[in-house]
Amino acid sequence: MLKFLLWLALVVIVVLGAVLVVRDDPGFLLLRYGDWSLETSLAVGVVAVIVGSLLVMIGFRLLLWLWRLPRAMKRRRQQRRMERARRLTNKGLLDLAEGRFEASEQALLKLIDSVENPLINYLAAARAAQQQGKYDERDEYLKAAHEANPEAEIAIGVTQAELQLAAGQTERALATLTHLRSVAPRHDYVLKLLARVYFQLEEWSKLCELLPEVRKKQLFRSDKLEGIELKAYTGCLNEAARLGGDALDRAWSKIPKAVQSNPELLLRYIDLVERHHQDSRQVEQIVVKAINQEWNPRLVDFYGRLEAADGNAQLATAEKWLQEYGNSAVLLLALGRICKRLGLWGKAQSYLEASIGVQPTAEACLELAELLGSGEIGESDKACDYYNQGLRLCLGGQG
Repeated sequence: MLKFLLWLALVVIVVLGAVLVVRDDPGFLLLRYGDWSLETSLAVGVVAVIVGSLLVMIGFRLLLWLWRLPRAMKRRRQQRRMERARRLTNKGLLDLAEGRFEASEQALLKLIDSVENPLINYLAAARAAQQQGKYDERDEYLKAAHEANPEAEIAIGVTQAELQLAAGQTERALATLTHLRSVAPRHDYVLKLLARVYFQLEEWSKLCELLPEVRKKQLFRSDKLEGIELKAYTGCLNEAARLGGDALDRAWSKIPKAVQSNPELLLRYIDLVERHHQDSRQVEQIVVKAINQEWNPRLVDFYGRLEAADGNAQLATAEKWLQEYGNSAVLLLALGRICKRLGLWGKAQSYLEASIGVQPTAEACLELAELLGSGEIGESDKACDYYNQGLRLCLGGQG
């Protein structure tokens, strides 16, 4: 509109200028064609030409506007439809977040052909369908998402795996994630989901292959990762023990050093070695090495129960720890047990009484009661006192 007004003003100025120029001498203009002629002044002729040109231009623009009108109306309808589709998409996503899954599914799919990015709508509709237990529809939406945007294979696959896991379709999730892993081997979230699937399926050997990378990338909280590692590596050790031969030792050697120091895992490995190898020297070496690296009361208690091939060397090792770590109830109990096996009755009694003095426990009371009631010492009254004290400790009373 502004452009038209500028042109109109320009025409008026030109006309006024022409009138002023020809005011003193209006001139003469004659147009003749065959028998037809037109005679006028120059000023009127100039104005007529200008006005005629302006009318021609306006007519041309009007025809052009009429020519473009259908396309403009179509484009306007498309814009209105896209705007409506955008509002429906927003409503569908909001309904999904608020738990109105059926309404969400309907809103997301109503004008899907007019949505700028239908991938988002199909993925959200798949989630809404799953919440309603409509697994067939869910898979159809995921298939449609892939057809709409084949390049988004990772996004679609991750969504599919998440939904399959949530629905308890673990085997199908494994197939999905295995494919994604081959497509994107460095994708962190795919690795995390695959680790979860192996954990649920108790595929310990395959999970153990992933765990070093999982730990390196810190894909789980440290406390959760420790629990996963403990169960996975324990499962691998159990499987290796059933295979026999040196499979157990090979499985242990593949476990990272940082994880080998876990007391529960170490005790499990020791238990398996005892069951399948019956080699007390090997077990003793493992326990001593672990305790020397990091003090652990559970391993010390196990060491006291262990019947070593050389009891005197075992006693010397435990007494060395006593010098290094001081009076520890569990270490004194272990020393008492070792001395009992060696027949050092007096020394055993001293260690057991010292253990009870540091921290009374039912186990220490029982060991001392058995020692005092034996024929080697024969103090049955004191033995009864320690039996009673141990019983009270077992029942939760004070020693």
